[in-house]
Amino acid sequence: MPSERLNRKITVIFATDVAAYSKHVEQDESLTIKTYSEREVVLLKLIKDFRGRVFNTAGDSVLAEFASAVDAVECAAAFQVRMVGINSQADAKCKLEFRIGINMGDVVQKDGNLLGDGVNIAARLEALSQPNGVSISKSIHDLVAPKTNLNFNDLGIQKIKENEFHAFDLMMKHSKRRSRKYVKGVNVGTLFAAIAIPAISIAGAIFFILSYEKSAENRQKAVLTSVPLILVEPIAVSENQKELQKPFTESVISGLSDFRGINVLSGNNSFFISNSNLSDTQIAEKFNVDYIVRGMIQTYGDKSRMNISLADLEQNKVIWSDQIDFNFEEIFELQDRVNDSILSQLQVEAVAGDIVNDLREYAKNFEFLTLYLNWSAELQKWNPESHARAEAFLSEMNELDADNLLLHSAAGWQTFQRVVFGLSTSFESDVETMKTRNALAIQTMGRGEDFAQRAMFEYFFFSKTCEAALADVDASLKRGQNVRVYQITGAIYAACDRVEEAIIYNRKALAATPNDIGWFLTVDLVSNLWKLDRYEEIKEMIEAKIDAADMDPRIMAIFAVVEQKAGNKKRAKELIARAKINGLVQDRIKTWLRGQPAAFRLIEQINEIDTF
Repeated sequence: MPSERLNRKITVIFATDVAAYSKHVEQDESLTIKTYSEREVVLLKLIKDFRGRVFNTAGDSVLAEFASAVDAVECAAAFQVRMVGINSQADAKCKLEFRIGINMGDVVQKDGNLLGDGVNIAARLEALSQPNGVSISKSIHDLVAPKTNLNFNDLGIQKIKENEFHAFDLMMKHSKRRSRKYVKGVNVGTLFAAIAIPAISIAGAIFFILSYEKSAENRQKAVLTSVPLILVEPIAVSENQKELQKPFTESVISGLSDFRGINVLSGNNSFFISNSNLSDTQIAEKFNVDYIVRGMIQTYGDKSRMNISLADLEQNKVIWSDQIDFNFEEIFELQDRVNDSILSQLQVEAVAGDIVNDLREYAKNFEFLTLYLNWSAELQKWNPESHARAEAFLSEMNELDADNLLLHSAAGWQTFQRVVFGLSTSFESDVETMKTRNALAIQTMGRGEDFAQRAMFEYFFFSKTCEAALADVDASLKRGQNVRVYQITGAIYAACDRVEEAIIYNRKALAATPNDIGWFLTVDLVSNLWKLDRYEEIKEMIEAKIDAADMDPRIMAIFAVVEQKAGNKKRAKELIARAKINGLVQDRIKTWLRGQPAAFRLIEQINEIDTF
């Protein structure tokens, strides 16, 4: 028997924070803090009026408990309606939007605070909530729905490591209806993604608690998204500088969030995790964080030093650190330097790999490099909407440095995608643009990837022959090898029915990048393994990752075939159903496999599982 029993009880937990709080702080810190204080007064009064009790606050977040589920939900509804009304007023200078999560569960009482899964799930529901919205667990829904006239939208089962819970949105007049279950997923499987340029795409924001599996021999990541997750710990400061901690931490989070190759936890979650006193191993296991950014400001007289580091939790070690000396009148310049230093390292270590170092030679400055990587991220998603966003990034790059040599290659790819999507108003003119831009890239830079680009253009639009395309592939491999060269080489070999050679370069491409964000390199390899009926290799490679929320629907379709062949018919049907939700259609398969017999073979195998 334990010497002291934990003080437990069942209660209703109400969690709220401000959406995009760091962005507001960045734009106008004083106005944001003042506005939040005014809104907090309204919130605290409503909590009291509805018989609730606040038990924890941190920055822009509030945690409260209620004895009644009805009281908690009606309080949340009243507050959100009030906030929408205030924000709609013409004189509203700072429009703060709150998110609320409500759960009922078992909690531990300690020194007036409440701890445990009951609180954790409420926090997850808050992160799941839309701005101006309220998300609740099924335990709350089942108590409230029969007793009120409130309407709810079923979001389905949400899985978080060992926790699995059913979530609902409270529907108010201003609410937007979201799809069941795959609330935060992104449809990423689209035509020609297997032959697109760098694998630096961003899946949609997926709430931050994911899952890990461990074994005695190794630690295998059972990811629920392909995008690396970053935690910025609250910047350590001395007691007389405490007022700097939150704004400086929020500034770092805001700066990192501008880069589309990573997901960054909010300031609210940053402080919450930090206050939990967990080890790095526990943070990785409980919250599936991939990297931690840590910083400390030390001051001696009028001199100050910022120590920053980046820890890779997979490797369980610090992979980079830096020191920046500054004076406090340079605090805003320091924030920019810190963000640039961290982002620069993350671009290499967590997203694109050594190709970033190659790009730096031509990018000239960090701003252009980040724009280029964000442009690549959008283009790689390979759909008309992301094409338009990529076009906007390309325009920004042109405005920043119209003479930058990287623009030749970028304009060539942008035009290539425009033609493929049928958005071209002049086919002949666009093909000529591809030819001209590629020729300039080869003439001015002559990189391996410039010759690889010409190989792609040759196969699809110029000579349309394997002979010409493979000659350019050989030229590209001699001039410089990186993930782009490997990816395109694999695509050309596959298109020319040299699948074994394609697989070699598919594997090289995956080995050359830290994270296959968007699964675009993985889909190349999986499809080529499938063509050769190498099902065991596919299963070994994909099984632990197949439930990722941003998993490419083509990979799900092929894995369904693998499961069907193994006799797992129910699992195969589930995968096909999910692949269809994520955008799998016959025409996309035909385009992806370029109308080859392989396309009709895959469609036939899918129809054996579940007809289109």
